Amino acid sequence: MQAGRYLRLYWIAALACVTALVYWPSTLFLYEKWSDASSKTYTHGWLILVICIALVVRSRRELATAAVSPSPRAAVALAATIVVWLVAYRASIEGLEVPLQPLIFWLAVTTAFGWAVGRPLLFPVAYFYFAQPVWYGMPLQELTLWVIRGVLAVAGPPAVVAGDVIHLSNGTFVIEEGCSGLHFMIVGLAVAALYGEQRRDPWPVRARQLALMAGLALLANWVRVYTVIEAGYLTDMQSYLVRVSHYGFGWGVFAVALFIFFWLAPSLGSEPAPPPLVAAPAPAAAVVPRAELTGVAAAAAILVALPAFNAAARMAHPKPSLPHLAAELDPEPPWQAAPLDVRSDWLPVFPAADEMQRGAFANDAGDTVETLAVAYRVQRQGAELVGESSSVIGNRLQARAEQVVGSAAGPFREAEVVGPARARSLIWWRYRVDGRNLVNPLGQQLLYGVNALVWQPSAGLIALRTPCRGDCGSARGTLQEFVAHGGMR
Repeated sequence: MQAGRYLRLYWIAALACVTALVYWPSTLFLYEKWSDASSKTYTHGWLILVICIALVVRSRRELATAAVSPSPRAAVALAATIVVWLVAYRASIEGLEVPLQPLIFWLAVTTAFGWAVGRPLLFPVAYFYFAQPVWYGMPLQELTLWVIRGVLAVAGPPAVVAGDVIHLSNGTFVIEEGCSGLHFMIVGLAVAALYGEQRRDPWPVRARQLALMAGLALLANWVRVYTVIEAGYLTDMQSYLVRVSHYGFGWGVFAVALFIFFWLAPSLGSEPAPPPLVAAPAPAAAVVPRAELTGVAAAAAILVALPAFNAAARMAHPKPSLPHLAAELDPEPPWQAAPLDVRSDWLPVFPAADEMQRGAFANDAGDTVETLAVAYRVQRQGAELVGESSSVIGNRLQARAEQVVGSAAGPFREAEVVGPARARSLIWWRYRVDGRNLVNPLGQQLLYGVNALVWQPSAGLIALRTPCRGDCGSARGTLQEFVAHGGMR
């Protein structure tokens, strides 16, 4: 490859590196997902990255000869997308933040060079989403459970299915999310998409290829799950697939599905004749480098300037003081402070909280209310009110239902929960961001993220819990009475 001829490819690589470095939280999140040897769901991400790079290199001639025309519209879209990324990052909404990173890169390239260069990169950028954590296994898990229930009813062995638990006469299986076949589905669709791209098949043909692969991936997973159950039943739960692992067996079944796909895929549509190669006229040497440099500089400036402005604006404001929400939990008689039950099943989890205080109150009728106040000076990933590692309900209680209820102190989010001893209770909670009370978790995150664009807002949460003495309606009345007597000042 001649360095001068393919200079544009190096500029694209430079923009990719800038995007990966400046938006490093998303890069780090992907690295952790791709390196997660426990769940393994996205360990194929490294291969997807290599394929995307190869697809871009394959288009090097088309990229080198495309007419350069920096796009102001793409620049506006790039700036808007970066602002959304910053809100999502500050709000710790990884499900929105991380998928925006490839879009930011594509908009940066289109800003620098125009649609003629952005168009060939559409498929490589879209293909990268096969390595993004935007795929969810819950629907596949429910479908697998439904199919396995039907197969067991027809072919045996005799089983009793309760929820996601399958009870056999000599053992029990749980159809967890890991049994959904999500990894097989993602990899299968990635193979089918690459197959259609390599053949340059029309989009209707590609759609049929994807549908075929999706069906085969589902079938392979169902065969895997049923085989494991049958093996457990026939060997009294002593099969290697039950005692040790069925991970490799699953990929062996999936390999058969791939063989069937490559056998059937050619019959879904004919390969079109490749278009004749027509060399584009070489642009003037003095004009193109200047236009490219201007476009790349503009795209890089937008990529760096907005996050830098966000960081500078936040640094200009000192970290806020803690809201000390526990001071608001001071009810009037007949409520008075009571000893906190150290054996309580309510164990909320809020990592790295700057303040977390527990308390308890009781009235003359013997009703008790446990209280919780949590505060963060600054929220960040791994230290937030709403996140994968945070839970107001805790690990020992299970939520049965949630709703929003009103009270004399305003609305609360209510959860009916059940403990290990099947004892029910009600938990009320609400968030506090920038002095405003909110009951919607996503609303709390977004409000915090928007405020965090220009300063460092504090955030907190107040929660109340009381047991259901036979009827959770009476427990709701207890919490209503508590807040009415100044339990939430």
